[in-house]
Amino acid sequence: MAEVKLLGLLPSPYVYRVIWALKLKGIPYEFVKEDLPNKSPLLLKYNPVHKKIPVLVHGEKSVCESMIIVEYINEVWPQNPLLPNDPHQRAVARFWAKFADDKGPSVFRIFRTGEDEMEKVKKEVLEMLQATEDHGLGDKKFLGGDQIGIADIAFGSVIHWLTVMEEGILGAKLLEPHKFPRLYSWLKNFQQAPVIKENLPDFKEAVAFYKGRREALLGGAASNIMAEVKLLGQLPSPYVYRVTWALKIKGIQYEFVPEDIANKSPLLLKYNPVHRKIPALVHGGKPICESMIIVQYIDEVWPQNPLLPSDPHERAVARFWVKFADDKGLSVFKIFRSGGEAMEQAIKETMEMLQAIEDHGLGNKKFFGGDQIGIADIAIGSDIHWLAIIEEAVGFKLLDPHRYPRLHGWLKNFQQVPVIKENLPDWDETVAFFRARRQDLLMAAASQ
Repeated sequence: MAEVKLLGLLPSPYVYRVIWALKLKGIPYEFVKEDLPNKSPLLLKYNPVHKKIPVLVHGEKSVCESMIIVEYINEVWPQNPLLPNDPHQRAVARFWAKFADDKGPSVFRIFRTGEDEMEKVKKEVLEMLQATEDHGLGDKKFLGGDQIGIADIAFGSVIHWLTVMEEGILGAKLLEPHKFPRLYSWLKNFQQAPVIKENLPDFKEAVAFYKGRREALLGGAASNIMAEVKLLGQLPSPYVYRVTWALKIKGIQYEFVPEDIANKSPLLLKYNPVHRKIPALVHGGKPICESMIIVQYIDEVWPQNPLLPSDPHERAVARFWVKFADDKGLSVFKIFRSGGEAMEQAIKETMEMLQAIEDHGLGNKKFFGGDQIGIADIAIGSDIHWLAIIEEAVGFKLLDPHRYPRLHGWLKNFQQVPVIKENLPDWDETVAFFRARRQDLLMAAASQ
């Protein structure tokens, strides 16, 4: 008899699918524990495509993907069949196994999701439960009839783990017996089947595992992810808008606290005692200052809709353009604060900045990071959109579409993204603000 090995990590629900199938068939096997952050040569050898668990090794031949493994087990060892003989019933069983694979990941998103996205995930889970309740079981004990079959194995790894998520993450029930009586009864029958009951993870240990995993995945912020968020700022500051855009892209609820920079509030002096400037973000009583440092903090605390790419080199490139925007973008704002030679110098510096971005920043991409807005777009957006405002306020044109076609196209794309379009300052009011502010600054300079 060929040797059987199962490469996995517990309490993975996908690994348990294979364990249940092997146990139902009475197949002896060796369990090889994997460390996913440090994938073993064995795992890389036997699953070079996905490099994931579970992997079944049978006589040195590898089989990957949990439900493909389960079907393989059923075909190799015919005792205690997991699929019915009737072709239509087999098709129905495979339908529900695929349904579990397609819809089940919503259950596992629960432990990876911040509270702002949790309602959407819960809605998806409830829709899956309702479809199974209405169409999957009827009056049957199991999805396949009187005996556990392939569809039960697929769903068992979803629904049992849902109860773990309910206990450890949600603190509330989704699988309510009065709302889903068939499914609730099915779960009890499934959990009480001897081969399943003897091969379930310890409930408390599984709850603790997913609590810890959630904490790690959410950057250590799971415990305070819903802590109060305040943004101290003054509009139409472009630096405040950087933070506003990041919060809106992430879907984070926050309180905006308007500041009067001429008369700094005790709150601003408390939370930014070094620079005493806006913006300042306060999250759970802890302040973060400097606009792009705030944006990076937001991206690290709330992982949904990431603003930085996953590839290390692409992240470095994005950070390069963020620093470029911070270093060179100041020339844009020098234009409206100066006149004469100083203004000419600021215009020269701004045009050099525009040319560098045109030549090296975008290529043929829609945004700096590709198809989606990222951290570099937020940084440069606060420079280039406000340049257009200052052009009108002061009465000149630098961002010529013929001279800077890529940058001009990027700006139009950026301004039309819904979350940006809905969170731009009123154009006429902002032009008037900068025009008046320029007059005040020039008059003050002339009187000195």
